[in-house]
Amino acid sequence: MITQEACLLPAIRARMGNWWYYITTMTFKEVAERVKRVRDIHESKSLKTWIQRELKEGRTREIAEYLNSQPQRFFNAVVLGLFQGTPDWYPISVSTGHVETGVELEERVRSAFGLIKLTGHEQIFAIDGQHRVEGIKMALGLDGGSKLAGEELTVIFVAHNTDELGRQRTRRLFTTLNKYAKPVSEGEIVALSEDDTFAIVTRKLVDEYPGLNSEFVPLYKTANIPAQDKRSLTSLISLYRLVRVISVPYGGRASSRLVKGPSDPTTISEFYIQVTEFWEAIKACFGQVAEVCDSRPEAEIAAKYRHRNGGHFLFRPFCLVAFARAVSVLMRRGFSVAEAVKTLATAPFEISEDPWRHVVWNPTKCNMINKNEPLVRNLLLHLAKQALAPKDFDLKAEYANAVGEAQTSFHP
Repeated sequence: MITQEACLLPAIRARMGNWWYYITTMTFKEVAERVKRVRDIHESKSLKTWIQRELKEGRTREIAEYLNSQPQRFFNAVVLGLFQGTPDWYPISVSTGHVETGVELEERVRSAFGLIKLTGHEQIFAIDGQHRVEGIKMALGLDGGSKLAGEELTVIFVAHNTDELGRQRTRRLFTTLNKYAKPVSEGEIVALSEDDTFAIVTRKLVDEYPGLNSEFVPLYKTANIPAQDKRSLTSLISLYRLVRVISVPYGGRASSRLVKGPSDPTTISEFYIQVTEFWEAIKACFGQVAEVCDSRPEAEIAAKYRHRNGGHFLFRPFCLVAFARAVSVLMRRGFSVAEAVKTLATAPFEISEDPWRHVVWNPTKCNMINKNEPLVRNLLLHLAKQALAPKDFDLKAEYANAVGEAQTSFHP
């Protein structure tokens, strides 16, 4: 094991529960040199199973590419454990005379600042943030990555002991950090992200496209629309998913890069035009959608087409996105957006009737069946007399599996 040179880091010492911890910063170069993977600093192969998740190479590369491509890059703090040595703490006393505050400093404030000394003999590993640490290491090795060496990351040091009580404390800390750290929801990403091209296009639609404003396309916690909502055309999350499908019908890695960012104004403009063409075609082929888009929200026109007895296919978020996926199939075959929508518009669209009963609509419980997307997509293609996708999709078997023993008038 290579021993690093000793170094001093500015820090704040604080306490929560029975944890004393140190908040400081390290340069990316220091992180890369000093923070190790658990498997590299401990002989026990089981150690990594109780203080770290398995590293995901794809996630590490995503972070590295983000650091190299996003000028406004930023991370939250990582939590680092130390064992085989603890950092020496050198407090720096701060008195009222040192600062013009006009108030008396509490003891907690006067004694919080100082320096921690890393001797170079301690072993440092990530308790929370291992993918960020490995992403930093990878980013420094990429072309142009050396420019990142001096950038600084906020880190929180906690002491880790290798006896059984120490292992219990570290395990509890790891699970606490992951249990109570709530991930950003899909809806919040759509509403806030400045890197996700599809999220930006979705917001642009809500802000600028007639009939898709926030009163008709609200933000709910999920893609579904509550039963009491009588005015919405679809949900914000559903619109976002539709934008992803229509903007990049080929999907794949291109779609993934557009989610990670950074965003490009030209691409945003191109995608916006393509998605508005989709909505123009929808309104031209489906008077029900046009009626809602042209109405006042308080008129609650959507209630005519989404109700307890079923209603129109396109007024259900799951079905709308499935329809967009069928459109994307035809776009890959050379259809324009308008041609694809017009071709698929020949299908029946009352979800309480065949072929949609028992596929997307449960007639007994009077609620949606939000699954079977490949079957729904291929039913649309089949009804429009288009080849299935993929061609070997067994439509008859999948339909029979979905409807079970129910009697239907539709036979693919």
